[in-house]
Amino acid sequence: MAKETNKKKFKVLLKYALAVITFFLAFTDFGLSLLIVFMVNIPLIRKAIFGRLVLDKVNKPWTKVETFEYMPKRHLDIFYPNADSFKGVVLFAHGGGWISGYRRQPNNMSWYRFLVSQGFIVVAIDYSRGYISSIESLVEELTEAVKFMKRKFANLCNVKFSLMGLSAGGHLALFTGLTNPNLVDKIVAYYAPSDLMDIWESESIFARFSVMATIKRLPIKSKELYEKYSPINHVTSLCPKVLLVHGMKDSVVPYAASVKMFVKLKQNRCTTKLLLHPKGDHGFEFVLKDKKTVEILQRTVEFLQA
Repeated sequence: MAKETNKKKFKVLLKYALAVITFFLAFTDFGLSLLIVFMVNIPLIRKAIFGRLVLDKVNKPWTKVETFEYMPKRHLDIFYPNADSFKGVVLFAHGGGWISGYRRQPNNMSWYRFLVSQGFIVVAIDYSRGYISSIESLVEELTEAVKFMKRKFANLCNVKFSLMGLSAGGHLALFTGLTNPNLVDKIVAYYAPSDLMDIWESESIFARFSVMATIKRLPIKSKELYEKYSPINHVTSLCPKVLLVHGMKDSVVPYAASVKMFVKLKQNRCTTKLLLHPKGDHGFEFVLKDKKTVEILQRTVEFLQA
């Protein structure tokens, strides 16, 4: 017992030591600090990049893919379903802590295949890195991507637009949709940090580093910036319909973030649903193959097409 206790204490001390070193390097050598963060989080990154949904069973369900430059140096891909009609347009913001990830990452492609196979047009959005651009720029890019697609499909009647994101992409989807309530009809956010201060309760060095790199301030100095860019502080009764999904074993973004967001949406009489996986960690849908995961994926489709 004593040995196990000492091992736990050592791991905790090592984790805090790495966090201190990483944050110090962030202000002196950003590249080196980023390398340390990625090395420490190799298992999480591998899961995020190469994961695949249990219901992703069709190799290429789309009839064609179009790529457009929706604003200078920013692109999006449009995946069209193999059907005469479609159930709606889902604009997808990838995860990666605002500082990594890309629109054609294997795990994202798994989502596109699944959604297209269910009859949706899927739009994969390319957006800037948070450590280079401001968070305002990331929100602006998502907004412009949605506007671009609305112009493209302006001749079609009753088209429903949904903005969906994973993790940091879910945060951007929530923030963009809530601060522009007429922009989209629905928002889907998987394990999203709806309150950025919650990340500082996370055990993940990557999560804390990435939010600091994106906000470019520590909360102890600029708590008001973290509050400003927290979607939970922008909920009004005019918000779109919102689906929140989270794993209750999430080690990166505490699941309490989605619970608090759900309560806030309910208090403002918004149409919202919360789906929790009792065994799910961050990115659980790419790892778990159980009935609960299948149910959550099916209910996500139901929400998008309802």
